[in-house]
Amino acid sequence: MIRFLQHQTKTKKLFLSAILAVLILGMVLYLGSAFTNTTASANAQGVYAAVGEQEVTTQEIATEARRLARQQFPQQAVPDMLMPYFQKSAADNLVIQHALVEEAHRMGLKVTDQELQQELQKGAMGQMFFPKGNFIGKEQYSAFIADNFRMDVPTFERLVKYDLLVRKLQNVVQGAVLVTPDEVKRQFDEQNKKVKFDYAVVSPADLMKKINPTDAELRAYFDRNKARFANSIPEQRKAAYVVIDASKVPVTITEDDYKRAYSERQALFQEKEQVDVRHILVKTKEQALDIEKQVKAGAKFEALAKKYSEDPGSKDTGGLYKGVVRNQMVPEFDKVAFSLKPGEISDPVQTSFGFHIIRVDAHRPATVKPLSAVKTDLEPTIRAQKASAQVNSLADAVLGDANKEGLDKAAAKHGLNVVNTDFFGQSASLPGIGSSPAFMQQLFAAKVKGPAEKLSVGQGFAIAQVVDSKPPATPTFEQAKAQVEQQFKQERANALLQSKTQELSDRAHALKSLKTAAKEVGATVKTSELVSPSSQVPDLGSMSGPAAIAFTMSPGQISPPLNAGGNGVVLALLQSEQPSAAEFEKQKEQIRESLLQRKRSEIMQLFAENLRNRMIQDGTIRINEKEEKRMLNPQG
Repeated sequence: MIRFLQHQTKTKKLFLSAILAVLILGMVLYLGSAFTNTTASANAQGVYAAVGEQEVTTQEIATEARRLARQQFPQQAVPDMLMPYFQKSAADNLVIQHALVEEAHRMGLKVTDQELQQELQKGAMGQMFFPKGNFIGKEQYSAFIADNFRMDVPTFERLVKYDLLVRKLQNVVQGAVLVTPDEVKRQFDEQNKKVKFDYAVVSPADLMKKINPTDAELRAYFDRNKARFANSIPEQRKAAYVVIDASKVPVTITEDDYKRAYSERQALFQEKEQVDVRHILVKTKEQALDIEKQVKAGAKFEALAKKYSEDPGSKDTGGLYKGVVRNQMVPEFDKVAFSLKPGEISDPVQTSFGFHIIRVDAHRPATVKPLSAVKTDLEPTIRAQKASAQVNSLADAVLGDANKEGLDKAAAKHGLNVVNTDFFGQSASLPGIGSSPAFMQQLFAAKVKGPAEKLSVGQGFAIAQVVDSKPPATPTFEQAKAQVEQQFKQERANALLQSKTQELSDRAHALKSLKTAAKEVGATVKTSELVSPSSQVPDLGSMSGPAAIAFTMSPGQISPPLNAGGNGVVLALLQSEQPSAAEFEKQKEQIRESLLQRKRSEIMQLFAENLRNRMIQDGTIRINEKEEKRMLNPQG
């Protein structure tokens, strides 16, 4: 526990993030000082809305929008076109969360200091602030909040009170929500019922193979849909360019380069004063004195730690903590550990965890790693920086020469090759550059026959000129024939799909046999496994989609025509299997809780939406329309 409280490990940070999400609703994570306003103006610049006396600022919305965007796109850049959506969602969330606090105050709900204390001691973070029921102390409490939540104690405790306040409001709103036994049973049956069925599939791809339009039909289709093909041949450009690649620039690293980089980053190579320390933790001073006596009488410290210590983090290693730096342990422990010489054993040391007998195995002073030990760490950074500087300088020189003497002479002067292209589209892959949407965007924005430009590409630059351009064009019938034929077939197949599937269903009902009807219309018949609502079936997709009708059918029954998985489908139920009473008994509590949570969420969402609408009508919520327009449509 000592080490967990004091060491800033990655695991600990992940744990704190999870705990924080439990303790403090999303509201308080990003509102911060927003609740400290005593007056609010809905018309001030930078203020999106006023809710009662509180402000919702555009800065808070931007922060929350970035958080929402990172949740949706954790591994890639967020498309610019989607940011207004995230900003709108963030704005709505923040306004509603302020509104909930305002409504709780209006209803007279309060959170006392005693309730706050109870939450801190018994709530989700009780073990952090009150390990084994003992408060960690004001200094550690304050430092913990500053380090992990980036706020002071009064702000943190105020936000915890707001969380408790909203919880009280939720309890009021959700208090009447009930789930009946019938609802539980019905949900269980829906989730666990299994069916097996024959299904006949009419595939659009198969229909398209049978459609063979004449040239006259295709020309007529082209003429009817000329607007669809207008300017469908995109702009094409010709370019000349020189590629300057950082990976191909020779870089020489001198001793002075290493010295300079080492001097600039010396703080990174500092090793703090450290001790390797062992301890034995017990509950009482009497126990500690007895252990001290045994150690000084010659008993092996490691064996006594394994036998007596109550610190689960170190007892199995003989009480050892290696590489401890100052201020990682609680203050009383830390002071003694760094005052002992290697091999010395302390008297009993009391902390909030109990009594410790401490022995220092090694004491290493603060040092700085020498340059010789960190050259391999510095080399990639130095190389990248020098290559970047050289490439940038060379690109600027080539650009200047190109706009004075022409690109060919500039390239020859610097020993580079000019690439001259034929006409290409914006999705083309170019020699020496490859597929680069960012480069193409710059190139197609450049002026035709204008001066050379320095464009970013890969690990370097291209000095490029647009030599010529073909504007977007409308194709002739001959040019568009393949596209016209594809679209013609697709439209005709989609129309045939509905009629063929309806014919299949009608014949199956009339003949009382899906297989016979499928043979007549040329459809393929398959048989499913025994499947549940969460199953996937080939050609049908999810059984929670249109094919879910199978769970409402009786054996022998034939379905109406369906569109499932992009195909036309007709089902004939073979078998229906109900879950057992024993399975229901196992799952009913879990299902009841799931239904309850869903109902509570739905009623809270409805309450929040109605609250927002009411507050807008009565003026409690005041939206700054100018700021809203500026934020959501910055180009407008």
